[in-house]
Amino acid sequence: MFKTFFIPLQSYFVMVRKIPEIKGDIPIDLKIKNHSSILVISKSQRYLTHVIHKYPAKFIPEYPRWSIKKYAGDTKNIILDPFSGSGTSNVEAKLAGYNSCAIDVDPLARLLTKVKTTNLSEKKLDSERKRIEKQINKIKTHKKLPENFEIFKMWFRPQVAKQMSGLFEIIQKTENSNIRNFLLACFSSTIRRVSNADPKLVLPKISKFMRIEEEQGRTIDVQKTYLKFLNLYSEKIMEFSKLTKKSTKVKILGKDCRKINAEDNTFSLAVTSPPYLNAHDYARAHKLELFWLGMISNTDELKKLDQNYIGTERFLADEYCDIPTVGISELDKKIKKISKIDQKRGYIVSQFFLSMDTHFGEIHRTLKDGGHYVMFVGNNVVRGNVIPTHQYLSDLAKKNGLKTKLHFSSPLIKRMEVQAGRNKSGGFIPEDQVLVFKK
Repeated sequence: MFKTFFIPLQSYFVMVRKIPEIKGDIPIDLKIKNHSSILVISKSQRYLTHVIHKYPAKFIPEYPRWSIKKYAGDTKNIILDPFSGSGTSNVEAKLAGYNSCAIDVDPLARLLTKVKTTNLSEKKLDSERKRIEKQINKIKTHKKLPENFEIFKMWFRPQVAKQMSGLFEIIQKTENSNIRNFLLACFSSTIRRVSNADPKLVLPKISKFMRIEEEQGRTIDVQKTYLKFLNLYSEKIMEFSKLTKKSTKVKILGKDCRKINAEDNTFSLAVTSPPYLNAHDYARAHKLELFWLGMISNTDELKKLDQNYIGTERFLADEYCDIPTVGISELDKKIKKISKIDQKRGYIVSQFFLSMDTHFGEIHRTLKDGGHYVMFVGNNVVRGNVIPTHQYLSDLAKKNGLKTKLHFSSPLIKRMEVQAGRNKSGGFIPEDQVLVFKK
């Protein structure tokens, strides 16, 4: 279960320590001491296409912006985000004039990355918007429920489901694929707002607050909600399109960062925020959107997708009866200790780091000599055992030929984080650990 934590800035300083504070962009010439801490207060989370769609644990645009300006080099170089999420790094790469590549197992993430980085014609978009606005009244009399409605039954009023089905049909008639994807992103943002689930929570849940809202006669307006997102996102994508070159490309390389579909020595920089160990259940967080967008059709497909995430908890009992070692003495001891309490949890930790080991091998292969890999990662607590994830990732990076050039931390202020794990076996992640590796 996901929980939201908000820590007032002043309270955080009392709880921890007074640290240097930066509002907005991190200065490129700022001398950051190794193992120090700086507080970065974002001003760009709603800048341009960054505002498009909610996504769990988005990292702030200032992080990849600093990384790109600091380490990307010549604009002829190519940048990679191997855990692209909703495309924050790729948006920043394009704004800075770099071609970039993205990898993510989540099909919604791949759609959003493409939408947020694709230039659109203002004339063509306006034409489609007018068509949508003209036809959207028809959804009020749409009588057809979506296929597999039984899956949606608890999450949507029948009339809302019919209207959403009608809206989806209108969008699907858009001939231009880039504009159709954009309209689908607007549709995806609408889904949680018109559902019975609480839009403030990461995982779909019919909260006590939502039940009270229903009892008080909550009004759901599909048409108004969709047009709100359509108008906002249209404004942002046009601003983005005017500021960037159509010739600057973002390529989706695939689903698995453990097998990167790129030649040796391709990238000058990789920058990312990988999944938190045992923290975010991305598949379940997006299940309503995935169903509606046709990316999965049933719960079995959802489970299968979940199994492909690095950090997944979805393993069968016979899989974790034998827990492999990672090859880092301190980590293997912790895994053994966790396994005595909870064997499955020990296996999850083992698999996470083994997957990241393979990933580092691929990063080393595809990075140019002298290239950098900047990673923003959170540490965890598993069954009462502190897991200094950044430390073990540094060990794995070294094993694969990458040197840790810089390490510093940055507190998470007023940012939605979670208590890790479906059975609450983790803990609050108070800060990002920033690692800069060099080949």
